[in-house]
Amino acid sequence: MKKTSSLLLVLAIFVFLFGCVGNGTEPGTQNTTQNITQNTTLYAQFGDNVTVDYTLRVDGRVMDTSLESEAKNAGMYNQNRTYKPIAFQMLLDSQMINGFVKGVVGMQVNETKNITVSPADGYGLSDSIKIFNLSRHYNMSVHEQIPISYLLDLNITPKVDKVFPTSVGYVSVENVTNDTVTIRYLFTPGHKFVIDGLPESVENMTNETMLIRLDVVENGTYVTTNQAGAKSIARVTYAGNDTVTMDENHPLAGKQLEFEVTVRSISSSNPNSKT
Repeated sequence: MKKTSSLLLVLAIFVFLFGCVGNGTEPGTQNTTQNITQNTTLYAQFGDNVTVDYTLRVDGRVMDTSLESEAKNAGMYNQNRTYKPIAFQMLLDSQMINGFVKGVVGMQVNETKNITVSPADGYGLSDSIKIFNLSRHYNMSVHEQIPISYLLDLNITPKVDKVFPTSVGYVSVENVTNDTVTIRYLFTPGHKFVIDGLPESVENMTNETMLIRLDVVENGTYVTTNQAGAKSIARVTYAGNDTVTMDENHPLAGKQLEFEVTVRSISSSNPNSKT
């Protein structure tokens, strides 16, 4: 019995020691490993989610900033805006311009860096095709012939003298055939409306025609719609008495962008890659 008890005691000690060796852990090792992981510096990588403060300068002038103090110093403070770091995912061809994302790669939390972005990596080069002229005035008939199916699709039963509203104002039905309806615009001088995103007004009219004026203003920005229904943003770079010049290029197209960026946080998409 004594030999058996001794053998069991030896086996118990062996199992205990074996268990320790199997875990590969010595006293204090586990805490040391955790501290090393916690102290590892994170560097922004593609795919990460980050928040940053920024100031954008073009030709030495502040154009945009997330910092309230910077906005006030530059005389561009907007009381309706909340100034705070912006959050985005580090992806190319996404919500942020590529040059900005590339510049943030490799930065760490609380690091500040100046990033220069070329037009190719920013808002692109200015395209002359996107710059065009419009006449300030044009003539429009007070009558228009439209398919009868168009009104039927809108649940409007066309009858002579029937008056109904449209997106530009009231019209009346003057004639109805099997296929078409002739309508008359019930406009008066000074009537204002919007067509394809551009404000217009009736300057004067006769029984048959109206002189329409394009009411855009210089430096104004408008969301326009073409015949295919596609929308674009256009700026008025010139507004004369006879012609108007519009530019669908981004306002910063062709410009070199100077960013001052401070990383506020990094949420890694792959924590194991941060070494």
